[in-house]
Amino acid sequence: MANGIYVASSGSKARLEQLETTSHNLANLMTAGFKRQEAVYREVHNEVHQHLGSPDQAQGVRLPNRFLPEDRINTSIDDRYTYWSQGILDETGNVLDIAIEGKGFFKVQDANGNQFLTRHGRFQLDEQGFVTNQSGLQVLDSSDRPLRLPLADGGLSVGYDGRVSVGETQLGALALVDVGDGSNATLNGALTLVGESLYRVDDPNAVERKATGLVRQGFMEGSNVNAVKEMVSLLSSSRLFEYSQKAMQNMADMDNQAVRDVSRLQG
Repeated sequence: MANGIYVASSGSKARLEQLETTSHNLANLMTAGFKRQEAVYREVHNEVHQHLGSPDQAQGVRLPNRFLPEDRINTSIDDRYTYWSQGILDETGNVLDIAIEGKGFFKVQDANGNQFLTRHGRFQLDEQGFVTNQSGLQVLDSSDRPLRLPLADGGLSVGYDGRVSVGETQLGALALVDVGDGSNATLNGALTLVGESLYRVDDPNAVERKATGLVRQGFMEGSNVNAVKEMVSLLSSSRLFEYSQKAMQNMADMDNQAVRDVSRLQG
């Protein structure tokens, strides 16, 4: 029954990872600009699986040339797929709440000069007049410089194209960028979530281009998480996890019973 236990263990592990992903989605239900994720799995150590149980199981098997319990786990999480669909735009009336309608990202920069992309557009002014996000990262303009505004009150206006003005004076434009063709496949291949709705470009071949989305001042983009669907997924994964655990226990009980029966026969 050992192989069956490993298969059930693989199922438990997969369901547990799915539960973690779904819980993460639900925890960010109210996070502006958050994009829901889903766990993606792959089969691992396929060549080892084909030879397990054979008297010559080590013959013809390339690396990894080992047969530990974890080698029998059929699936492993490969990545988390992000769904980049638009979240609902909610009107706030705050002049520094900025949303993107359509494709695109804002660019922000940390104190070390590391740049990130984000859809979270709840901005504020720091003491020097630099526009920052809620974590204090500076928002960049179209020239990749930190965007700075006068601290004095004035008629701050952000146009659909991202141009920022105070009264009649134009101060610059928000950096609005996309990666490649902006498709789900391209974005998932190029971007890595680093937390707080920030994404890092990890693909050295990724091409950054001007976004096609429109800027909406006084709006916030909500997350694209559907609470009902996530709750259904949470309950389903929980049940499957419990079934896998029960299957493992049943097979372990059968193994123990077999050992006891053999001992009686030999006695």
